[in-house]
Amino acid sequence: MKVIIIGAGVAGQTVAETLRRKDKNIEIVMFTDEPHPYYSRIFLPHYIAKERSLEKLYTRKEKWYFENNIDFYSNIEISRIDLNDKLVYPKKSKPFSYDKLVLAVGSSARKLAFGNPDIKGNFALRTIADAQKIQQFVQDNKVKHAFIIGGGLLGIELGFHLKKIVSKVNICEIAPHLLPRQLDDETAKVLQTYLKSQGLELILGQSVSEILGEKQVKGVESQDGVKIEADMVLQQLGIIPNTELAKNSGLETQKGIIVNEFMQSSNSDVYAVGDCVQFGEKIWGIIPASMEQAKQAAAHILNENPEPYKPSVWNTRLKIAGIDLTCIGLSSPEAEEGATLYEYKRHDTYTCRKVLIRNNVLTNAILLGPGADSKYFMKKAGKQVDPKEIDEKVHE
Repeated sequence: MKVIIIGAGVAGQTVAETLRRKDKNIEIVMFTDEPHPYYSRIFLPHYIAKERSLEKLYTRKEKWYFENNIDFYSNIEISRIDLNDKLVYPKKSKPFSYDKLVLAVGSSARKLAFGNPDIKGNFALRTIADAQKIQQFVQDNKVKHAFIIGGGLLGIELGFHLKKIVSKVNICEIAPHLLPRQLDDETAKVLQTYLKSQGLELILGQSVSEILGEKQVKGVESQDGVKIEADMVLQQLGIIPNTELAKNSGLETQKGIIVNEFMQSSNSDVYAVGDCVQFGEKIWGIIPASMEQAKQAAAHILNENPEPYKPSVWNTRLKIAGIDLTCIGLSSPEAEEGATLYEYKRHDTYTCRKVLIRNNVLTNAILLGPGADSKYFMKKAGKQVDPKEIDEKVHE
């Protein structure tokens, strides 16, 4: 059997590694339109601040694909898919046949239209190429003031690392507090206090109406008419699933590429995984979901008769701006009838822990700051737990 994987991000890489680990003989071909093998997007802000080299970004190097008998093609864009004859067409190349095809084509950065999208100094960070352009612009223009639109995970992490090479950094978030998808108001205030202590300036409950400057960024104007000078703007406003290739090939798409519980698209021999996927009404855009979906697709390709996919519990575990953060579930942890909220706070270490269980099932958690056994809580997400044990872990 021959499997072609389009995309070498975390989803495509997980499919390839899972297939190869379970079947040494299956033929695997991978394409990526970037000139790089699999790398970690999480560390792109570190790269911009010159805290991590390009080589250190790579999670897998091209040697790995050779050693694992995977045909790896970088810097190749797939222009179309022939579903009837089961062929993929790289630009300026002969077609490749497949038995099973996996679309792991990821997503693009969401950017607002501000009248002059080509103005110099207006960026969105998504790829190594983006990071290199940002790094070069900061250096060539001796940037002193960076303005970030979007107070999500990447916006905060980018701001934290930019502050090491730029004098002033603003982070502007339209919601009343940072990380509105992950944090409740109280925990967000603890994080915001920490970020301010690191020299970041926050603008909350406001949006940007205009980027100022004719040929190059001179600043921004907020929704309430306040003008703020800045040398560059970075739009970190989330993602848009890449659906164009699938849609143009005749696959069903809406917000993302529509898949069933086995990650099959509207064509049973074509799978889709990761940021490009829509399952039910949801898209995820997080690493744990991408990996779960990739493993599900690989299991179905190998006829392992996997259990139907259940929507991933929203979870994030990372170090953001130098402080540990784990979030489980999208809604804010609040005590309610039939639920118990366990809390622990320590403001001098910027620590705030909240864990909610409903009917002895761990449904939500926010763990900000040092000390929490985050791996324990991630393993227990969506499962039956011992309330006494939860209480002890929260107060460790």
